[in-house]
Amino acid sequence: MTPRESEIMELIKKTPTISQQEIADILNIKRSSVAVHINNLSKQGYILGRRYIFRESPLITVIGGANVDVIGYPDSTIIKKDSNPGTIVKSGGGVGRNICENLAKLSAPVSFIGAFGEDSNGDMLINGLKEIGVNTDDVFIFQDTPTSTYLAILNEDRDMEFAINDMSIVEKLTPDMLFKKKKKIENANCVVMDTNLPESTIKYLLKDVKQKFYIDCVSVKKAEKLVECLDKIYFLKANKYEAQFLSGIEINSVEDAQIASEILFEKGIKSVVITIGELGLVYKDRNNSLYIKSKPMKIENASGAGDAFMAGYVYGDYTKMDLISKLKYATACSRVALKSKSTTIETVAIGSIEEEMENVE
Repeated sequence: MTPRESEIMELIKKTPTISQQEIADILNIKRSSVAVHINNLSKQGYILGRRYIFRESPLITVIGGANVDVIGYPDSTIIKKDSNPGTIVKSGGGVGRNICENLAKLSAPVSFIGAFGEDSNGDMLINGLKEIGVNTDDVFIFQDTPTSTYLAILNEDRDMEFAINDMSIVEKLTPDMLFKKKKKIENANCVVMDTNLPESTIKYLLKDVKQKFYIDCVSVKKAEKLVECLDKIYFLKANKYEAQFLSGIEINSVEDAQIASEILFEKGIKSVVITIGELGLVYKDRNNSLYIKSKPMKIENASGAGDAFMAGYVYGDYTKMDLISKLKYATACSRVALKSKSTTIETVAIGSIEEEMENVE
């Protein structure tokens, strides 16, 4: 923003109904010049629409999948091809939506861009985000396609045994649809994106939109969408299997993960985290190569740990934590999620994140 644009912004904030001619008279410039400056402010996302609606604060924007999660918890060891007694829980899910919810619970200003059906599940998800303070002004609602659903069966160790997802609606988030949100995306503080999006949309955002993109791989299959644009990624979070695919290195140890992180960095990714289960994680950027581990713990549900980690890391960046604190905070967030049946950090557990940091080395 130029000094002149700053002057115009201040005048509009003081008097939202002020005309371009009145601004020109006050600043002793031509009305046509005012029009040019206001147009520039609009292009930059500082002014939204024709009625001088301002962006109030720097938002973290999350773009990705949103679905209803139906999770089955068996009471004991699963017997295949049989009906297993247990508990079934229905809740909001989707990697992008989960990250968004976690960020909101951490008190970060966050907006969500995703696809929903015009149905009860869509209403449930959108209203749930609104209730915790997420800006949902830019979600897309489609009449002809149902809201995504994810069905997972966990084993007795509370890890995923198998899952099925019906996420066809996310294919409607085409480059043309996201182009409509380009100004707002570029004006965000940073953007978190999952790979549930169509490959063409991911390539469009990474190559044509000026932003710091934090990417969650989601799965090995979906990580394939990133291969041609790794050098456009600001931050990548991958588990060992996703990192194996992207780096070409088999990961069986911390040392293997460190080599894989070096390869991914050399491919152009600015910063990389590879999570390696109970072994911890490795981090790599231009100036740092780190290993972080945490103490053993009882796991209730592993489904949302990665989403919680990503939210914690982005929140750490947003609040300008130093690197070690940021990685420990993100790991602590994942530990809190691992102790919960929910796929997101429970509100009552927010206060325990700093305590969990003591279990991270």
